[in-house]
Amino acid sequence: MAQLRVVVIALAFANLLALAVWKGWLGGGSYPGEPERLSNQLNPERMRLVAEAPLAVPTPAPAPVAAAPAPAEAPPPQPAEPPAVPERPAPPGCVAFSGLTTPQRDELGARIASAGPGFKLTESRTGAVTSWWVHVPPQGSKEAAERKAAELRKLGVNDLFIVNDPGPAQFAISLGLYKNETQANRLLESLREKGVRSAQVAGRGATALRVEVRGPSDGLATLASDLSERLRGANRLECNP
Repeated sequence: MAQLRVVVIALAFANLLALAVWKGWLGGGSYPGEPERLSNQLNPERMRLVAEAPLAVPTPAPAPVAAAPAPAEAPPPQPAEPPAVPERPAPPGCVAFSGLTTPQRDELGARIASAGPGFKLTESRTGAVTSWWVHVPPQGSKEAAERKAAELRKLGVNDLFIVNDPGPAQFAISLGLYKNETQANRLLESLREKGVRSAQVAGRGATALRVEVRGPSDGLATLASDLSERLRGANRLECNP
């Protein structure tokens, strides 16, 4: 109990000491309150209100600009094509054949007709006809002529002979020679009644048949060369286009 009393007395003494210090009873001055602190501020006349400067806002860094894509390399210029040159038509040409027989004339006409529309055939005769010959055109060889003669005999035609003399009429089959064209045509009609379709009438004598062929010169040159080989005995001449 004595110890507890000592402790209580010590605490009471400590509280009184603290109160004396706070009140300034020990000579250290009073504890400055709020009004006294305001009056004791150092140099209040020098105090100045300064407006608070706005904080600098950091400027965002500019966004990187995307580099523009490099333009595609243009293809090298192509050389201009030269303008097409229109084809010029071949100049007209002309070739003539004289001394033709009627079969040759017929063959020439058929070849020209099949050559195309650009070719034209004209013919003329000179001299006088002294006789008219009924015949089957040349067969190309003696064997072919003999076969043709055998066919005619089967049709009842026996008055015939094969021409063996060299010339345009070689291996033709002669069926009759007349001074009058009317008589020659009568024989031709009778032969056709028997079924002979290859017989024909040709004038003979001092007459000459001239055929002129006109057309593009390039095609005509090839055609004339071919015809010259086929039209044996005929003469090839030049003429005005």
